[in-house]
Amino acid sequence: MGDSVLWLQQNIHEHSLLYFIALYIVGGRPVAILTASLVKLNLLFFFPLVVFMDILQVPCFYYLYEHTFTSSRLKRLSGYFQRKGEIAKDRSFFQRLKTLGNVGVVLLTMLPVKGGGMWSGVFLAHITGMPKKVSYPLLFVGSLLGSLMFLGLGDGLIRFYRLVT
Repeated sequence: MGDSVLWLQQNIHEHSLLYFIALYIVGGRPVAILTASLVKLNLLFFFPLVVFMDILQVPCFYYLYEHTFTSSRLKRLSGYFQRKGEIAKDRSFFQRLKTLGNVGVVLLTMLPVKGGGMWSGVFLAHITGMPKKVSYPLLFVGSLLGSLMFLGLGDGLIRFYRLVT
């Protein structure tokens, strides 16, 4: 692990934007922010970039949820989303988040675990019938808070690594 971090620190600065975007695509918000923290990239640039890339996903997810349910050409994908929606509606975790309303969307969006993130936040907002004018700011806040959480975690990991070595 230490060797790979050192290799990244030495080589990532040449094409840091490309590496960062690739890390975001492969691992999402947690991997991108933690890696940027560990290899000492300029977080004043990369932190807003993560939030921006999160927000870029929202219209795509809304399009998928709104059109695949009604499109005759995408019946297979539509059936998949409908099955996922029915399973999610019955889960107690989803029910608790649904009762929280706006706060539930923010919490689900900022969660780094499987089942959390932008995809799930948009899904919860869509299933609850939340208007887009309300959900976009909530999803933005969830992305911002989740990114700040990982920024703090990355800083804590760096401090712990320095204490150990």
